[in-house]
Amino acid sequence: MTSIVQKTLTVHVVVVITLLIQVALSEVGTISPHDDVNWSTVKSMVRITNLLGDGSTLNLHCKSSDDDLGLQILAPHRFWSFTFRPTVIYGSTIFSCHFTWPGESKVFNIYDDDRDGVRRGNPCIYCFWDISKEGPCRFNEKDDAFDLCYDWNGDPIGD
Repeated sequence: MTSIVQKTLTVHVVVVITLLIQVALSEVGTISPHDDVNWSTVKSMVRITNLLGDGSTLNLHCKSSDDDLGLQILAPHRFWSFTFRPTVIYGSTIFSCHFTWPGESKVFNIYDDDRDGVRRGNPCIYCFWDISKEGPCRFNEKDDAFDLCYDWNGDPIGD
């Protein structure tokens, strides 16, 4: 009789452990507003749009410490995009872009983990930027507008 009780108890323990493992595995990689995300598998996308406003072509050359994305040439109102996996452990991913148009040369960190990282105040996974002569403006999902604007020194405009 004790043997039957032990076997039944063992089966119940195995079932409970199996259910707990299934619940734990089902939570891996889910996205919620509370950063319950497997960020090591999430790719970020940066999209850059030429809004210089005077018909000028925008030349840009973006790179990180690991990747050189080469020269891109954008006609007015055209965009270019790239994807990457941010460095999650150290939180140090930076993509710097050199922008040129007739008579101007500017540099701006188009993705900086200190500003745009997933654990920051206003993170972006889809980082959409409009480039104007005054500076770059990032799309703000909270406001549904391109109102996260910076001067060419990287300082926020309007804060």
